[in-house]
Amino acid sequence: MRINLNQLRSFFLAAREKSITKAAEALYITQPAVTMQIKSLEQDLALKLFTRYGKGLELTDAGKVLFGYAERVFEIVEEMEYVLKGHADLSHGSLTIGTTRSFARHLMPGLLARFQGKYPGVKVFLKVGSSTKIADGVMSYEYNLGVIGRIPFRSKLSVVPYSKEEFCLVVPTSHRFAGMKEVGFQDLKNEPIIIREDGSGSRYAILSLLSSHGIKPSVLLEAESVEFIKEYIIKGHGISFLYKPEIRLEAQLGLLKPLTMKEGPIHIQTDVVFPREIDLTPPTKAFLRLFE
Repeated sequence: MRINLNQLRSFFLAAREKSITKAAEALYITQPAVTMQIKSLEQDLALKLFTRYGKGLELTDAGKVLFGYAERVFEIVEEMEYVLKGHADLSHGSLTIGTTRSFARHLMPGLLARFQGKYPGVKVFLKVGSSTKIADGVMSYEYNLGVIGRIPFRSKLSVVPYSKEEFCLVVPTSHRFAGMKEVGFQDLKNEPIIIREDGSGSRYAILSLLSSHGIKPSVLLEAESVEFIKEYIIKGHGISFLYKPEIRLEAQLGLLKPLTMKEGPIHIQTDVVFPREIDLTPPTKAFLRLFE
């Protein structure tokens, strides 16, 4: 047995108002239409729901039981409508964003502050991983969108260019480069270089940049942790290219030496990626409007 929600609503309002006329007014339909809905419900249930006397209505015992359930049903319906309206107007909802560890620390705070300033009711979940991992997670709908370093993108992703973030060559203060005003890419031949892990957007960009200058780097090691890379360089083991905000404190303390390249600043493109050809959630659309 399936109960028709329209029939149940006609019954509920007629019982609450104790009047077919008032139920019809509330539903913006005719009195005969309300009567027909209630009769159809009674037939479907094989139960008498009202005792009629003159123009008045009284619930039968079965009608009283049904009214109790109907009251709870329409309380839930009202709550559902309220919550869904909140999702539509962005007073409620959630947004899951994937980004890299470095961008989570230095790039995302300002971006998220702008978003939550406009939509304080939307709950944001920020997840971290490599650029490739985030891109894969967006494609598998683990994240609504990602803010990552540029990598060769999959055809299933839409891409919005965001910002160009500056990276620099970083060496120990004891390194022979530390006393030089500028270093050229050709100076890096045979230098032991520490690079980020496979899947990192900065790794892809730096290796591509070195290759464009004819440099095949002597890779000392690969590491996921920026903190490890910094500590390893401080101890005098190798050099690396790192995101400039990540080494600001160490540079101020004289622990690391950031260097300018003769060929000019190193900028890595960041992109916002999101699934292609699906209906985006209202919070996702609102976040993307920040970049228009």
